[in-house]
Amino acid sequence: MREKLANILWGLLWIAIGVFVFGKVMGFWEVPVLFPGWWTLFIIVPSLIGMIKNGVRPVNSIFLVCGVLLLLERNRIIERGMLGKILVPAIFFVIGLCILFRSLFGGMRRHYDGTQGYSATFAGNVITATESPFMGCEADAVFGGLDLDLRDVAIEDGAVIEACAIFGGIDIKVPAGVDVKVKRTELFGGAKSHVANQNSGPVLYVNAICLFGGVDIK
Repeated sequence: MREKLANILWGLLWIAIGVFVFGKVMGFWEVPVLFPGWWTLFIIVPSLIGMIKNGVRPVNSIFLVCGVLLLLERNRIIERGMLGKILVPAIFFVIGLCILFRSLFGGMRRHYDGTQGYSATFAGNVITATESPFMGCEADAVFGGLDLDLRDVAIEDGAVIEACAIFGGIDIKVPAGVDVKVKRTELFGGAKSHVANQNSGPVLYVNAICLFGGVDIK
């Protein structure tokens, strides 16, 4: 449902742009095409649609905050010299809020059937999974490193790992015979699978968010 709504919004946005440009070219209206900071809409609008489609996550939240602050600065609502002072604390504030709400209200990402949650914050953490079959989990590394070892458990076909690495790294070790599919959301970071898929075993899905961090599956 969320994905359908997001696609509808994308369609309406492009239709609106087409109608506006057509009317401008034909002289139907004389509304200025550009305004101070108009380009920030290419940050703000995709961030909002991303929230509708994928939920509130650190990456789309940070992009939204950055876009709004840049728009305010370009319209002189925020003094130009203040932007640099506000931007970095705002990013850390957003990251903290995302982590806090996920901890207090059971998380903003529930795409798996289990309840496990593993994290490493300002430290390292090594997890060896023992519950079998493994049906999924959330794995977060914030200024730390998380090592998640799944080699001793059976992977349920269609299990999902929601991995979020912010200024940190996550290593995921999977059993032989498991096929891995990775969905990436990356900003100055990356997610990579070293697993050679045989298209014959259970499929493990990894939704990876990397912000100045990385997720490694092997």
